[in-house]
Amino acid sequence: MNFINESAAINGLADYIVKSGVCLYNSVKYIYSLAENEFYNVDIRDILKIIINNFPETDGIRSLGLRIDDYTCRQMQSEEYNKVLPLMVYSLAVRIPVLKNVKNGDDVMTDDQLYRLYNAVIDKGAENYREIITESFLETKYLVRKGKKLPPFTADWFKSYILSSVPALSVITNKNMFLLGFADTLFAVFYTCMEDGLSEKLLEYADEAQAADGE
Repeated sequence: MNFINESAAINGLADYIVKSGVCLYNSVKYIYSLAENEFYNVDIRDILKIIINNFPETDGIRSLGLRIDDYTCRQMQSEEYNKVLPLMVYSLAVRIPVLKNVKNGDDVMTDDQLYRLYNAVIDKGAENYREIITESFLETKYLVRKGKKLPPFTADWFKSYILSSVPALSVITNKNMFLLGFADTLFAVFYTCMEDGLSEKLLEYADEAQAADGE
């Protein structure tokens, strides 16, 4: 795909993917904090609306009176849980080949551009810690090339990791079960927003190049 500044475009797209991972990471914490004291007076649908309408920002959730701090999210204060953020970003990075389906007229991203974008996200901290995520960049690339449907973006890896590696969150409590039970809905809503936003960002960079060529 043609860009005015290819390196800047790839870096900007990589930043968007990383920021999306941070959005998911913070959203999980807000959902968890919901079960602390405000479980019965905050509608969880309002949280989803804020995520959808303000993606990839999560600051608006504070307007509901929720907070993510060392108290409400104390069970998440561990080295093992901190690995969730680079895992979340990695789970998005391996799906970068789907951008091959985004067209600006007849123009699409090349395989080299997609791979450079993937590496840029890895360089910004994405990591498949302990090989928790089974999807891969090459597998996604193959599915896209064959025109096949990608598997749903689910919270399966997240729940498996929590249950096996974060003891404070694997204990059976109302708060922990609420988080694990709602994770699938949150991940599905999040990914739809992320994919749409990333596609729009890509087309913005492509449109800039097209406008420059027309001058």
